[in-house]
Amino acid sequence: MNFEAVKNKIEEWLQPVLEVKNLFLVDIKFPMGRQIEVYVDSDKGIHISECAEISRFLEKNLDESGLVPENYILEVSSPGMDNPLRVPRQYKRRVGQVLEVTKTDGVQVVGELIKVNDGSIKLRDVPEEMSKTQKAKEKKTADNRQQTTETTKEWTVNFSEIKRATIQFKF
Repeated sequence: MNFEAVKNKIEEWLQPVLEVKNLFLVDIKFPMGRQIEVYVDSDKGIHISECAEISRFLEKNLDESGLVPENYILEVSSPGMDNPLRVPRQYKRRVGQVLEVTKTDGVQVVGELIKVNDGSIKLRDVPEEMSKTQKAKEKKTADNRQQTTETTKEWTVNFSEIKRATIQFKF
């Protein structure tokens, strides 16, 4: 199977369908020789029925194309919360969440996503969780001060600088 040809054809077939449904393609993977994974999303999330509809559409086209073996496996789903963010449109929905971003230069930044522009994202430093004792001390210190000057660190990261970005979860 020519993976590049299959990927290009899937993108070509899906583009008009996804546009009409206000969905977007996140990624196409070939984890094993005959398996094809297609990840689709929208600004508000995607429903399983939409994935099933796209799967049926792709199966019909793939079966008729001759590009894939008869025993191929197709999976169409949302990217899931633990998969890295791949396309800029995914970030807009994640404003307010904490991301771990690995830049192309190897530097890692963890922060709350506060803004998404056409070419970049803006993250704000997230203070580590304090124990109840630390919080009480901090409150007492703040009460005794007339004015506090807190500096919050912020980073702007261009999409071209992002090697990997994942959502961080607190439990």
